[in-house]
Amino acid sequence: MSTYISETLKKRILNNDKRRCCYCLTTEANSGIPMTYDHIQPLSKGGKTSFENLCLACRSCNEFKSDSTEAIDPSTGETTPIFNPRTQKWFEHFQ
Repeated sequence: MSTYISETLKKRILNNDKRRCCYCLTTEANSGIPMTYDHIQPLSKGGKTSFENLCLACRSCNEFKSDSTEAIDPSTGETTPIFNPRTQKWFEHFQ
């Protein structure tokens, strides 16, 4: 699904996310592929097109995540919400 993201919002996200994927931390310079704008909470599940719900993602992470909002924790086997780069710190989440 495609949605309009204003240039102002795109610039804010690019600056905040330092032009790198919020999930794997690769940069556009390393991958050679432009980042995509990912809806953390997918539009299909009620997510909004807002700074709080958008982040940069490399194409691989965006396609892998798809419209998922939770996953099985490999350590505990329990279902857990996936990483939210706007409300969680990467190094704490992936410790």
